[in-house]
Amino acid sequence: MSIKHSVIIVDDHQLVAQGISRFLENNPTFDVVGIYNDSREALERIKILKPEILLTDLDMPGMNGLELATEIRKAGLRTKIVLITMHLNQSVAKKVMDIKLDGYLPKNVDESEVLTCLETVLKGQNHYSSKVLEALVKGSSELEVTGLKKTQQLTERELEILTLVAEGLSTNKISEELFIAVRTVETHRKSIMEKLEVSNVAGMVRIAVQEGLLG
Repeated sequence: MSIKHSVIIVDDHQLVAQGISRFLENNPTFDVVGIYNDSREALERIKILKPEILLTDLDMPGMNGLELATEIRKAGLRTKIVLITMHLNQSVAKKVMDIKLDGYLPKNVDESEVLTCLETVLKGQNHYSSKVLEALVKGSSELEVTGLKKTQQLTERELEILTLVAEGLSTNKISEELFIAVRTVETHRKSIMEKLEVSNVAGMVRIAVQEGLLG
C-alpha cells in the first residue's frame, strides 16, 4: 500500500478549492486533509495537522497567501508551501523568493504540472512554472544581485543545464534534451546550486540572467 502525502488547500473561491481537492483525491499519492477559505483558521489547523504540503491562493481576506506562508515559516513547520495564483508578476515573484516558497504556479496550469510540482517539492526541490520564470527574468534588474561571475566555477555541462533550467525546462525535459539520465541531471543541479550558493530554482535563474546566459 502506497504512502499518502497530506495536503491542505486554502482558497476563498470554494469551487476552485473543491476542484483541486477532487483532482488530488483521485490520485493515490495525495490525501486532502483540509480545505479552508479563511487563512487565519487555516493557520491554526496547519499547526495542529502539520500537513506535508500547503496549496494556497494569494488573494484572501484578512491574511493573504504570502502572509500565511510567512507565519508558517515563523512557526518552524516543515510543510512544503506552494502558491497557486493568477498573479505572475515580478513583485510577487520577489516576495516568493524572499519567503523561500517551495512552489509557485498559475491557476490556469494543467493538472500534470500540479502533480509534477507536488512530487518535486516532496523531494526537497523547488518547482516554479515557466510563466513564473518569465516573470523572474523580466524583473531581474530589480532583484537582489548575488553570485556575480560565480558561473565561472561551473563545468561546460553544468552551464548547459543551468541555461536550460533558466529557460524553464524541468529535470525530465533536460534529461530528454541532453540524452542523459534524470539522476545525472539532478546530480548536476545539486552541484550547480552548491557552487552558486543558492538553494532554489529562482536563485539559479537570477544568476543565469545576470551573467547573460539567456539570449
